[in-house]
Amino acid sequence: MNHILSDKPGVRNLVEICAAKGIRYVIISPGSRNAPLNISFNEHGAFTCLSIPDERCAAFVAMGIAQQTGIPAIVTCTSGSAALNFAPAISEAFYQKIPMIVLTADRPDEWINQGEGQSINQRNIYHNYILKDYHLHLDTQDQDNNWSNNRMICEAIDISASQQGPVHINMPFREPLYGKRDYTNVSLPKIHQLQKTEFSLDSFTMEKCSQQFNSTAKVMILCGLIPRKNTELQQYIESLSSKAVVLSETTSNIQGKGIHHHIDALLTQYDKEAFKPDLLITIGHSFISKKIKLWLREFGPDDHWHISEDEQAQDVFQALTKHLRLSPNDFFRQLSLADNPDKTYPQLWKNHAVRVSRKHHQFMDSCPWSDFKAFSIILPHLPQYTNLHMGNSSPVRYIQLFPVREDILYNGNRGVSGIDGSTSTAMGAAYLSGQPTTLISGDIAFFYDSNAFWNHHLTGNLRIIVINNQGGGIFRLIAGPPSTGQLEEFFETKHDFKAKGICDTFHIPYYFAENSEELEAILPQFYAPQNNDRPAVLEIFTPREINDSVFRDYYHNLK
Repeated sequence: MNHILSDKPGVRNLVEICAAKGIRYVIISPGSRNAPLNISFNEHGAFTCLSIPDERCAAFVAMGIAQQTGIPAIVTCTSGSAALNFAPAISEAFYQKIPMIVLTADRPDEWINQGEGQSINQRNIYHNYILKDYHLHLDTQDQDNNWSNNRMICEAIDISASQQGPVHINMPFREPLYGKRDYTNVSLPKIHQLQKTEFSLDSFTMEKCSQQFNSTAKVMILCGLIPRKNTELQQYIESLSSKAVVLSETTSNIQGKGIHHHIDALLTQYDKEAFKPDLLITIGHSFISKKIKLWLREFGPDDHWHISEDEQAQDVFQALTKHLRLSPNDFFRQLSLADNPDKTYPQLWKNHAVRVSRKHHQFMDSCPWSDFKAFSIILPHLPQYTNLHMGNSSPVRYIQLFPVREDILYNGNRGVSGIDGSTSTAMGAAYLSGQPTTLISGDIAFFYDSNAFWNHHLTGNLRIIVINNQGGGIFRLIAGPPSTGQLEEFFETKHDFKAKGICDTFHIPYYFAENSEELEAILPQFYAPQNNDRPAVLEIFTPREINDSVFRDYYHNLK
């Protein structure tokens, strides 16, 4: 461990606290005001530091790393508007429940709003989408200020790790910024640890829940976003599928026998009243399917339990009656299932799912070249144990319509569901995991985040598939935009751009396909090991003006 760090004692203490609390990844957007941070994290020895020039990309890379581990990653930048560029990723991490430590360098307080360059008011800058904001004391020679700073840093890291979300630490620095000193004989800062307390239900409440679960004829368990696989939870959910109907979105990573995944297809031709649950149990969050939201709001269950350790439960179906504040693992571990559960309701859904699956395969056998056809070819070709990142808006919806693979980890930025940052997030995940990682992105999202390639930390395990339908295809799939007379320019943003130029700029191997035959032929080559450490991009061109009709034909066929 190197003891020669920034000559600012407060920075040295911050770095030592981060190291002691197990933080290992630091994403740095180069700048001058954050030089003390950059110097110290790089010199310390406990951290892996990545230089990502574009702040917006940098924050998504940090989020992609933390998404895979559940351990906070640090992202740091200089003062001024640089901090604002972190905002999209911070909001996504907040709603996706991903831990991050956001360190923004700042000028001394007396120079804010006084016309000094590269300065804005950075206090509480992320107020609406951050777990907590901290503004450190500038003078760390003062004993009380030093104690206060150390306490805030410890608290910030503990909150991010325990509550799984971003925290912001704003750090004012006075020049000079580049000095170093030797801390060999300087004692380490005092570090306090948060001992996490598990939430639990008393035995009486648990017994009442078990009684209601067993006595209710129509129970549904709905699984939303859970970014990492939870084998224990999956086993519990799978064992309950004999009593309850289990609907699971791809982003839940809950897969197994008796679990239904393609929710939108199942909710196409059905008896809304007969299929509705009496008791709805939800785990995870950020549900993708608009169909199930609208259905459950109209034909709501008598009771809705949401199980999470979160302080607040989202009442997305307007039916919430209980927030059971403990981990889903602990709840289902303690839930007592009757010996002979009533299987009528699960069987109703099972029979319906068989019919829907048959119609799905019939349609795919005759499906013309389109976005839909491309996804049907791509998904079976994904390498085993792929970490699949699903871009917004169309890709994540198409993938929901196909059978899940239990070997695949499904990730998507569905906290806020914006198109920004998909490539950067996948890049961070690929860097961290070392596993085969594939991003399936729309063309607009790919172009939007092209600066994700502007760094020296790309890895050869990342593959990016771009569905280029010459615009934002989602706006042809949803009601409204086609009727405005402004579809192509102001909604779809029609274009004739290609990804090849971006790939050439950043020395990324490039492949393309324009029909089913070419796609089938190119995928094995695309996924073959590369002769370098670069990712690869496959651009698939689909017909812009028939994708929407094929999509609608699919649902018509289900009816």
